[in-house]
Amino acid sequence: MKNLKWVRNYFLTSRLRWVLVGIGVLYIFIVTSLASAWYADQMIQPFHFFNDLPEWKQLDKFAHSFWTFHVCAMAARLLRWGGLQKADFAGAVLGFLIVSSIEILDGFSVGYGASIFDLIANAIGSLLFFAQLKLWKHIKFFPKFSFHLTSFAVLRPSLLGDGFLQQILKDYNGQTFWYSWSPQKKWWPSFLSIAIGVGAAGMIYGRDAENWVHNFSPYRKFYLSFDLNSNYFSPKKKWWQVVAYPLTIFKCPAPALEISTQGVRFHWLYF
Repeated sequence: MKNLKWVRNYFLTSRLRWVLVGIGVLYIFIVTSLASAWYADQMIQPFHFFNDLPEWKQLDKFAHSFWTFHVCAMAARLLRWGGLQKADFAGAVLGFLIVSSIEILDGFSVGYGASIFDLIANAIGSLLFFAQLKLWKHIKFFPKFSFHLTSFAVLRPSLLGDGFLQQILKDYNGQTFWYSWSPQKKWWPSFLSIAIGVGAAGMIYGRDAENWVHNFSPYRKFYLSFDLNSNYFSPKKKWWQVVAYPLTIFKCPAPALEISTQGVRFHWLYF
C-alpha cells in the first residue's frame, strides 16, 4: 500500500510539474504573439505609466477583465487536473499575474504605457472568477465575447488591425463584451441564458477629442440578447466538455436589442 501511495503521489507531482511547464510555454507563446501584433511598430523607451481611462470608451477595460477571468479559469482547471490543492485560488492569482505582466510591454512602448486602470480591470476579472466559486461552487455569470467586422479598421489599419485576426484584438468598434446568466426558475428553459452586452462604435482614435477632430462621433452601445447556457452544455463526459468549452468564452449569435444615443435598434442575428 505504501508503494502504491508513493506511485500515486509521484504521478500527481509529475503531472503538476508538466502542467506548470505547459502554462509557462503557453505564456511565452501568448506574450510573443501579442508583442508581434501590438508592439511590432512601437519604439522602446524607459518604463512609464500613463492614464488610458478616457480611451476607447473603456472597452479595453472590459477586455482586460474578460481575458483575466478566462485565463484564471483555464489555469485553475489545469492546476486542479495536476492535483494541486486550492487550485481555484492559485488559478485566480496566476491568471491575474499572467495578464498583468503584459503591462510590462505597455510600459516600455512609446504608443502606450503601463496602466493602473488595466491592473484594476485585471483584478476585477480575477475576483469575478474566484468569488463565484467561493460563493456558489460554480460559475453563474459568464463573461463572453463576440466580434463582427466594421468599416473603421480599413481607415486606420495600423491601429485597428490589418486583417481579420488583428482586428479581433484591436478593433474595439467590432467587439462586444457580454455577461451571460441563466435564471434558476422552473419556467425558464435550462439551456437558455440572458446576456447583457456593451460595445462602442465611431472610433478610429482612442480618445473622443481626437475622433471629433476627424469628424467621427464615438458612442457606447448596450445590448440585451439570449445565449446558450454554458452550464447546461458542460456534462460529465470529458470529451464533450472539451467540445463545449468555447461556449463558455464566445457568445452564441442570437437576436439582440441595441440601445445607444443613436436610438434603439433590433438585430435579427447579432455577432
